[in-house]
Amino acid sequence: MPEIQKIDLAITGAHILTIDEGMKEYNPGTIYITGNRIVWIGNDTEQPENCKVHEKIDATGKIVMPVFFNGHNHASMSFLRGLGNDLSLDKWLNDFIWPAEKVMINPDTVYLGTMLSVIEMIRSGTGIFSDMYFFEDQVARVCEESGMRGIIGEAIFDFPSPSRATPAESIQFTRDLHKQFINHSLINVSVSVHAPYTCSPNFIRQAGELAEELDISANIHLAETNNEIETIAGLYGKSPVQHLHDLGFLSERTVAHHSVYLTPDDRQLLKETGTSVVTLPNSNMKLGSGACAVGELLKSGINVALGTDGPASNNHQSMLREIQQLARLERVVNFDPTSISARELIRIATINGARAYRLDKDLGSLECGKKADFQIINPDQPHWYPRYDPYNSIAYAMQSNDVESVIIDGKIVMLNRILVNIDEMRIFRELKKKAGMLF
Repeated sequence: MPEIQKIDLAITGAHILTIDEGMKEYNPGTIYITGNRIVWIGNDTEQPENCKVHEKIDATGKIVMPVFFNGHNHASMSFLRGLGNDLSLDKWLNDFIWPAEKVMINPDTVYLGTMLSVIEMIRSGTGIFSDMYFFEDQVARVCEESGMRGIIGEAIFDFPSPSRATPAESIQFTRDLHKQFINHSLINVSVSVHAPYTCSPNFIRQAGELAEELDISANIHLAETNNEIETIAGLYGKSPVQHLHDLGFLSERTVAHHSVYLTPDDRQLLKETGTSVVTLPNSNMKLGSGACAVGELLKSGINVALGTDGPASNNHQSMLREIQQLARLERVVNFDPTSISARELIRIATINGARAYRLDKDLGSLECGKKADFQIINPDQPHWYPRYDPYNSIAYAMQSNDVESVIIDGKIVMLNRILVNIDEMRIFRELKKKAGMLF
């Protein structure tokens, strides 16, 4: 008699969008999970025999797809959300954000602000985010408590930050974080350089060397504004992309955020080095920075992912809203309604993010052997009818509240809109108290 296989969690009856290479679908389909891995995925009628299921979710009539991958964030800046609006990036940073951070940002506010963002992200279907900020050990703490997956990066500046006095301390702290969280089930570490205009060539070079030594990702704000282009040209006589390339910073480990102002030569360097781009449409629009030419980058063979940026410059944390904004922005900028398809938009928000951070062997699509990170969507809403194509519905009509349940690393973190690991009311109370002490 065949040995009985133990299944920890089974999702049945769903319309499964795998987002694999062939964009395979199963309807109705089943996913079997053992530990944190998908051990079987397919049509309901083809379920393997001799399986003993411990827990089952009947997802009949629901849509199951990978969680969204938020490729760039400053999550704890939710503590600054609603302050310092209607400013250009330069004025926003110099006149408001950096002075405010000196007063308001500490381990407690980073913890609470990140937890608030994680609540919003999980509720809108995001299962992993890449964070660049301060006191990143507190961001890791939030990930462990909430069950969220995170890529943490202590921001490196040439000047003192709220958490580190020197860039050398930030680089060492990154090394320490990597040692602490190596092989962690939820947490990865990235080398996070703020920008070419806030970091000297020496420390950019050191940061790139550290990423290569530890074989981890490196990320940086790049070519975000015209002012940055002019500043770097004045200092070094070249574009920010060329500057980073000459410092040896660009590689397949590198993730460049924004990338709004790129020349054809810049795009060629990004392609040749395997550098990925994360586009942040709502943040760029709010700050008046411009629009990343996503369609052109994709046609050039550059991997493009998607992110929300921080909640002080956006001001939301919904990847779904970023998908829908990107869809419209690309069309209006290019006067071309065919520039990016709905399926491409979904890939940008899922598997492309995993690919950017070299996590696509485990994340970004639903395939046998990959980690079990997915969302269950309830399409029984008026804005989903009639449902001719699920990708179009997600890209143009879906709302964040349609996300019903979220599974990360094989564990349920939200079930029927209830967060399993987070006491939301406690977080709200502590935020109100902390904010009252600071204002």
